[in-house]
Amino acid sequence: MSVVRKFRPPNRLARLIKDRGGLMAKDAIAAAELGVEGLRDVSLAALDAALTEIEARFGPTSATRDAESFETLYALTLRMIDVSMFVTDSGVDQAAISLAALADSCMEAGVWRWDAVDVHLHALRLLRSVGASLPEADRQAMLEGLYKVSHRKADEA
Repeated sequence: MSVVRKFRPPNRLARLIKDRGGLMAKDAIAAAELGVEGLRDVSLAALDAALTEIEARFGPTSATRDAESFETLYALTLRMIDVSMFVTDSGVDQAAISLAALADSCMEAGVWRWDAVDVHLHALRLLRSVGASLPEADRQAMLEGLYKVSHRKADEA
């Protein structure tokens, strides 16, 4: 009769799980939330700066907006989307996504739809200032209207 020897190499992951130490999941989550919260002021400042630049370059009072590129509006709108996680309760994030879709639609058609751009800019400014305090139904109706505007084709009546 032969003897069979079994050999199990040490499992590093199993040892780490059994060993005490490190962070508890709840502590890691709290630390991550605190770290993200530290980005709030910088993010909101970047959002406001992007909105101000969009209004200055593409707003109804801009004398040179016809010379601006679709890509520039799209890129500025993406800046807003990138930092809008702190204003999701206001609808600014969804309105910015709608404006990006509008810029993309204008780019495809090769023509500006200034009435639609102006509506989006007014809505973004309103949502940024009082969007979180608006009744949910009103905010949602505004966002649905922006979606319809941004997805209307240039050749539609």
